[in-house]
Amino acid sequence: MKKFFAIIIALLSISINANAQEKATSINIGFAPFGSIQERISLKDEKYKYNYKSYWSAVAGLEKQFKGVTSMTEITYSSAKFDKYDLKGVPEQFNPYQTEDIQDFTLIQYVGKTINPNKRIQFPLYVGIGGEYILGGPFHNLAFDGAAKARVKFFITNNIGVYAGGNFRYGFGMKKADDDKSSLSNTTDYSIGSIVWNVEAGITIGL
Repeated sequence: MKKFFAIIIALLSISINANAQEKATSINIGFAPFGSIQERISLKDEKYKYNYKSYWSAVAGLEKQFKGVTSMTEITYSSAKFDKYDLKGVPEQFNPYQTEDIQDFTLIQYVGKTINPNKRIQFPLYVGIGGEYILGGPFHNLAFDGAAKARVKFFITNNIGVYAGGNFRYGFGMKKADDDKSSLSNTTDYSIGSIVWNVEAGITIGL
């Protein structure tokens, strides 16, 4: 039994230094079982904050690496249930008292650096920009996003691996008055801030 464990440890030690991904292009498919979405609407002294719970998301990405530099295009669908709101102001241009659940469709283009590239264990870091469509509650809006993520990857074979990591995303958009209130003479666009974080895990498949 001791010899068996010694052989396993020796193989793992060798595998860490082995070339784990001969191809530079891969598909990533992941799932985030929990996280947080907070949406904010503001205009001058008016501030409306909405928190959502029971968050989950599904993600798919196409990643290319070259000498440790990585580029990844990623799409994400997120869903969360309404939790609570904190409303400061008396808006005349929209109804803030909305308790619908929320959905989020996101497209982000990332660039980054992989620590320990082309090895069995890798540590990619990414930053990205893109956009999202927020649906639900008082939100039916497009927003521009800045994002960052960190992952650890372990390749089981040269072309198949698993990963886990964390993500942070901030979105910014504008909200116009509701249609039935758009005739108000003081109509002004509100700003929207979207804060999202989550942890995820998935698989990566080399092409």
